[in-house]
Amino acid sequence: MRYTFKDLVDLVHVNKRAEFTKVYEYLHKIQNPQENEILEMVSNYFNVTPGDIKSDKRYADVVMARHVYMTTVKVCSTKTLAQVARSIDKDHATVSHALKNIRRDYDFNSVRRHKIREYIAQLDPVKQELLLDFFNERNPYILAAYAAEEKRVTAPSESKA
Repeated sequence: MRYTFKDLVDLVHVNKRAEFTKVYEYLHKIQNPQENEILEMVSNYFNVTPGDIKSDKRYADVVMARHVYMTTVKVCSTKTLAQVARSIDKDHATVSHALKNIRRDYDFNSVRRHKIREYIAQLDPVKQELLLDFFNERNPYILAAYAAEEKRVTAPSESKA
């Protein structure tokens, strides 16, 4: 049986309800730090807010970011479809649909493939390998062209010349 917050508060003595409420809120704000890190990376890369990724918005850039987030969490962790879905208030069928669509987009849409590869190039090597394996990418050097280039910092004397 699954208890709601109201059910649990009713079980606590009246004098301890304020303390219980604080503890309950604290425990439910703690999330998986790996998922939060991935959410921040995806939202920064696609220029959407984390709230947009968790929302029901259907703008193309938000949907793409949401699909990339769900794919990254599912492929790079041991979470089930339902657990990934719960992290963004969706159901498991939504995650399954996202995995299918992102793989199809990677195979048949060169613009999205380029965007996905740029995102994957920003990740650590373990996640890169897992995601490239998910997309059936056989060339291990495919991300070399997408590696971040170091920006050259010029000295003040050089910039005036």
